[in-house]
This record gives sequence, structure tokens and C-alpha cells, in this order.
Amino acid sequence: MSGSVPALPPLDIEKLPLVLAGPMVRRVDETGVTVFFALKAARRVTVEAYAGSGGPLPPEPAARGTAVTARIGEHLHVVAVTARPVSGGTLPPGTVHRYTARFSADTTAPDAPVPAGAPGLFDDGVVHAQGAEARRRLLYTGAGAPDLPSFVTPPDHPSKLRFFHASCRKPHGEGLDALAVLDQVLKADIGKPAHRPQQLFLTGDQIYADDVAEVLLHMCTQYGRALLGRDETFPTVPREHRLLWMKPGKRQQLTVEDFHLTSGEGQSHLLTLAEFCVMYLMVWSDVLWPDGFDLRLLFPEFYDHEDLVLDHPHPDQADELWFVHSFRRKALDTYRAFLGRCGHLKDFRRTLPRVRRALANTATYMMFDDHEVTDDWYIASSWVDGVCSTDHGRRFLANGIAAYAVFQHWGNVPAAFGPGPEGEAGRDLLAALAQPDHTAPGPAAVIARRTGVPSGTHSGRITRADGSLPWHYSVDWPAHQLVAVDTRTQRVFRGGPKDSPALIWSDPTYEAMLASAPDRGPEKVTVLLSPCPVLGHPLIEEIAQPAVKRITASGYLSQDVEAWSHDEAAFHKFLARLLGQARPGPDGVRRRRVISLGGDVHYAFAVRMRYAATQAYKAPEGKVRGVLAQLTASSLKNEAGGTKFLQNLGYAFTSPWATHLGWNVPHGQKVTVDVEGPPGSPDPVRTVLTESPGIVRPPRGGRLLGPAPHWECLYEYFGHRDPMAAPRPGATIPVAFPPDDPRQAVADYAAASGNHHAYLVQGTGRAIVGRNNIGDITFTWGADDDKSVIQTLWWRFDGQTTAAPLTRFVLPLPVGPDTGTLAPDTGTLAPDTSGAAREGAPPAGRENLPATEGTPR
Repeated sequence: MSGSVPALPPLDIEKLPLVLAGPMVRRVDETGVTVFFALKAARRVTVEAYAGSGGPLPPEPAARGTAVTARIGEHLHVVAVTARPVSGGTLPPGTVHRYTARFSADTTAPDAPVPAGAPGLFDDGVVHAQGAEARRRLLYTGAGAPDLPSFVTPPDHPSKLRFFHASCRKPHGEGLDALAVLDQVLKADIGKPAHRPQQLFLTGDQIYADDVAEVLLHMCTQYGRALLGRDETFPTVPREHRLLWMKPGKRQQLTVEDFHLTSGEGQSHLLTLAEFCVMYLMVWSDVLWPDGFDLRLLFPEFYDHEDLVLDHPHPDQADELWFVHSFRRKALDTYRAFLGRCGHLKDFRRTLPRVRRALANTATYMMFDDHEVTDDWYIASSWVDGVCSTDHGRRFLANGIAAYAVFQHWGNVPAAFGPGPEGEAGRDLLAALAQPDHTAPGPAAVIARRTGVPSGTHSGRITRADGSLPWHYSVDWPAHQLVAVDTRTQRVFRGGPKDSPALIWSDPTYEAMLASAPDRGPEKVTVLLSPCPVLGHPLIEEIAQPAVKRITASGYLSQDVEAWSHDEAAFHKFLARLLGQARPGPDGVRRRRVISLGGDVHYAFAVRMRYAATQAYKAPEGKVRGVLAQLTASSLKNEAGGTKFLQNLGYAFTSPWATHLGWNVPHGQKVTVDVEGPPGSPDPVRTVLTESPGIVRPPRGGRLLGPAPHWECLYEYFGHRDPMAAPRPGATIPVAFPPDDPRQAVADYAAASGNHHAYLVQGTGRAIVGRNNIGDITFTWGADDDKSVIQTLWWRFDGQTTAAPLTRFVLPLPVGPDTGTLAPDTGTLAPDTSGAAREGAPPAGRENLPATEGTPR
């Protein structure tokens, strides 16, 4: 054993390819396509898109755009180039488009297209040192595969839609990265335009800023200095303590006591702008990851005392340490946990090329959740006031939000950084970040203003200067619209300093987020992007989280007590505005079908809420009939023992459906509600409602005696519908063992058959999936109410490296007549979730969706 500590390989800027991350296809609508790049040098970039998946390129592209990169640092320049139709008009729906990119060092003519002979994606040194390797990293092979990176424009009918969604991707989280599953799907379907996914929605926690593996933070810090060409210090850190307090694994005291952050995992928290920026490069591309370097050898860099106690252990001898050093349990536990994180990072690094290729070939939309900045971001008014009470706390927030703006939001809303008044805030932010020192008073003030960093709270509202970038957005397509809401920065704290927030409350906020994206009628689909699921697991949100909050002073933090349902008035106001925003039909009834996509919770499920109102809460007069299908996919890479337990538990202790009745209670008056219980129950239960919204939850089998409610919500929890009989989807249980490794083949057989039994007989994963997963969304779309949304969850069994579409939820989307009481659907989760009942074939037109490639191993 040796006491020497190897150094992290430094970045050799000269040897890096020009493109550090990208190309990433971002916003695609009828007016154009936006492609994002992060480069090591300033360039003028031209993107051209061509209709069709193959053949010689026509003389003129279908769309073209040119832009000059924005400087973030000496060797970090970013750009989101929007290519618009060259002859006016729009990009046709449901068509494959290939695209090219060219790069010029001449940035003096920002609008002039880069000449045709300039370096492109497949030239040596642009995406990779060898152009042939660049092709392999960006393109798929096989029949019908495009010969350039490509994307599909959204189709003209809901039945043709297919998109994926997911959230919560922590590099050192347990399990394999489910985002790489999209590459698996594209590899199988790239030559089948009718089956190919059109969009990917990432609904939060694309990075984990507060919970970073030591070696990954070390890379972000060292490589950030090299790329930005500067260091960043905070006034709270004395020079003599800087090396220790800012060291990976040692930041917890600093983040809690000085920055007033509340993450319990802040030992290795991103703090500087450079660290935030490089983290995005590390999770979207493998360019900066050192090849051939064993990250485990860096243990003494962070834990010198434990390394000394364990006599400078070598990772390959880790199993022997238990016998040699069992009496040094604390140091041994630290070492083993460190090796575990390094192992998970190695798995993450291995699939990064697949993720990069998928992002280069799929339109991707994003929305932040808390971990983009820090755990508990704006969870309560006391949190806001604490973090914003210091200059360095506000600068930390500005760093995290600015990095989100550049690396995520720019691609969502390129117009917010473009010419004209709409782009003023984005242009100002980019100009301030381009300064040699973004922490100087001038640029720092601009960054704080344009990112909306608060000064604190007043009367329950976050106070900030005018002029922030708005983070919500919407996109319209022929068959559906996307409405992405900001549930993080527009919160209102209507209770005490530690009470749960109203995620959206003020009328101007509703006007900006919802009214600006008008409903397109019940024959179209509204896709809502809300990082926090609008409808959650009742056992967690209604029982577990409130109980922990009552028991412990910090329960609101440890349990993330910030769900939509935790402010009842805000929740019902949101439902009324969302569903009641629809245009009245011929009978005067407003009807809307909404698919809500979210993540955050680290498990996946499906729940539907049908809504009927004669007078919705704090909404315009008139009848409303709506349906909200909540489809949650989480996490991409952060499964844990608790989520796996929840997968096995399913909806135990939870009714398969529940009804909430609501009344508008006039100010200063009362509404008395009588509910008769099921047959054999005691006398009717009387509830006196004294404020709006007045909510009553009748027991199952109970009967309302009066008065009639103003609105009704019927929640229905859906179980897995399995169209497949044995063997389990995508699996081939070996019947002949290869002679080269019979032990492994036997192990695979045992794992496959054992999981198969659990899957089909015990019902594991049939209602809730707690393994790393990604959601695959399709629709059946007949006449009138013959409409459904289907969420298929791709995940892996233990011991398998290939994912399969193992769980399938089918949620009908009826909006119904304007009269009658809502009744539970017989297709929802039955009390017995063993999976004895089976459905027939998959929906028409979806029979050939890929399962897996070969035998999972």
C-alpha cells in the first residue's frame, strides 16, 4: 500500500474537441428548431435543417439559423441557434428533419451564415478528434436511419403522439441511468417515423447541486477554473480556511451556518458559477470525464485522516479491510461509502455517450425543481429570509439560477435571449456573465435582477426587483400544447414561516402562466409540466408528511412538505383555473383534457382526477367538466431502499378511489353538510364549513344528504394493465447455456425466472415503480369520450442491465355530459393488485413498440 495521492488529470484545452456538450435539440415548433452547443472557443454557428431522413441534401435547407456564441469564460462559450423556415411558412407536422451545423472563428458578422466549407459536426476535432468517431457518437445505424442528426416535428393528431418524460438524475445515485433507455428506443425506432418519439420532457432535478459525489465536485471545481479562467471566492470564507472549507466533502458547516442552506447532503455542494456550469457539461457529455483514471484513488484527497487510519488502502483490496480494520468501523464505513459512490459514477459515465446521442436526436424541454439550485429551494418564507439575508447567499442563488438559465431555459424559450424587447432580460444576463469577473458590483447586480434573486419576503410574498426572466413557457403544436408552470419562484407563503407554500396563487401569475396558453378544445391535449406532481400518493401526502411535520421541528424540510395538496385553497384554485380556462362548448360547458407530467418523488405512478363544477373555486361563472391525468416518472437515477419498498407496497392502506366535494362559503357565513355513511354505519356525519374552499371527503359508500356541492373531484388510482403473457416482456430465459461462462448464464436464468414470478404472480411494480425509470406516453383517440392516455414505464429488474417496458397504465379521458354525479371507473386500481386480470392487445398502431434488444444481462 502506498501513501501517495494521484492528482486529477488536468484539462488539456488544446486536445479537447471544439464541442464540449451538444448538439442538443431543444425547442421544436412550427416556426423552427433550436439546437444548443457548449464550445471551448467563440464561434459563429449555422444550423440548417432538411426535410426527410435520407438521400442527397437539397440545394436549399428547409430551415436555417445563425448565431454567435455567448462567452461564459475564457474557454466556455455557449449558444442556442434557432433555425427558421427559409421560405416562410412552417415546418410540416409529423416529418423527420435532418440537421447540420458549421462553425466559424469569424464572429464579426453575427447574422451571416457560416460558409459551406467551414468545419462541421463530422470534421476532425469538432465533436471528436476523429470525424468517424463523431458520426458513431451522434448517429444511429440500421434500415431507414438518417445520415445526419435528426428530429421529428410533432404530428397532427393525438393518436400519433409519442413522447418520453422523466426527472431526478443524480450521477452517483443507485442503479443505472434510465435516460439511456431513450437511446435504446431510438436505436430500435430511428427508421420508423410513426413510432419514433417526438419529444422528451425533463421535469426537474436535471442536476443535483446540493448532493454531489466528492470526486465529481472535485472535477467541477478544477475543470471550472480551467474553462472559465478564474476562481470565485465568498467573503464569508477567510483566506486561511479557504482550502479546507471549500474542499469537497467538507462544505456542510459552511453551507448551513454561513449560507443558511438546509440540505442535509451539503458536504459537497456546488457553490461557484464555474462549478454549476461544469456540472451541466458533466451530465450531458462525456468529453470532460478523464479516461483511464481510477477515481477511487482520490480517497486521500478528501479523507486524509481516514486514509491514514486504514493505512492507505487500495480499492482492489477493499473486501479485505473488513477483517483487518473491523475495529476502525467509522473510517471503514466512510471508505466503503466513498467506493460505492465512485462505482455509481462509473456506471453513469459508461452510459453518457448513449444519453448524448439521444439528446442530439430528440426535441427536449426542461423545467427546474429544487436540486437545480439546492434542496428545499424556497420551501418556506423562513428559508427565503435566511438565505437572502447575506450577500453571499444571494450570490449563490444567482449562480445556480444563472446556470439554469443558460444551460436549460435558453433552449426552452430562445426568444427570451434573442433580439427585440422579449429578449432584453436574457441578453442582459449573457452580457453580465461574459464580464471578466461576474461577482463585481455591476455585473452582479444585473445577474441578480435578471435571475430574480429575492431580497427576502414581505407579507408572504417573495420580494425581488422587476425585470427577471420568466421561467414558465408554452409551446403549441397541431395536436397538443405544452404548458410548463413555474412552481418554485412564484410561490406565496400564506401561513407561518415554516408552513407549506401555495405553489401558484396570485391572479397575475395565473394570467401569465395559464391564460397566455389558451385551451384549444377537448379534441386536443394539454400537456402540463409541473415538477411537483399535481396529484400525489395519498399515503405520503395526506398521512406521512403531515405527521412528520407535526412531530419534528424540521419535518417540513426532511419530508419536503411542499406538495400542491398541502395548501388546499391554492390547490383548488389551481384546478379551477386550469380546467375552467377552457372555451365553453355549444352547451355552455367548459371541458378540458389535461395530462400532467411530473417527477420529484423518486417513484412512478398514475392517478386520474375527474372534475365537475357548477361554480368552480375563485373562477369564472359556468359549468366545468374536466379530467386531469397525473403521470409521474421518477427517478432517472436515484432509486433507493425506500422507493423499492414503496414499489412492493403499492397502494396498500389506500382506497382505489376517493371523492372530494367542495363549496364556496360566503364570507362570514356557514355551510352545513350532512353525509350518510355506508349501510350499517352510525348516524349521518355533519360538517360545518366556515371558510372557502369548504372541502368534505365522504367515506367510501357514503351518500351526500345535502346541500349540493359547487364542485366535485374524483381521484382514481390506476394499477398496471398487462397486455403480455409469459414470458415477461423482452426477456429470453436461456434454455442452453453457452460453454464460455455457464455460471453467469445460470445466474441470469435464476434472476430472470425469479423476477418473472414476482412480476406476474406477486404483482411487484404493478401500481408504483420505485426503480429507476422513464415514462413513455402514447394515446388512443377515438370519437367523443373514447380517448385514453397510456404511460408505459421502462425499468430494469435487479441484476439486469437492459430495460424493458414492464409497467403500463391506461387512463381513459372522459369529460362527459354536463349533469350527473361522477362515478368510479371499473378500470382503476382494484383492491387486489395481484395482476390476475389481463387486457388484450396494445392500442392500434402501437404493436411494434420496441421492448429490449436481445437478452437482458
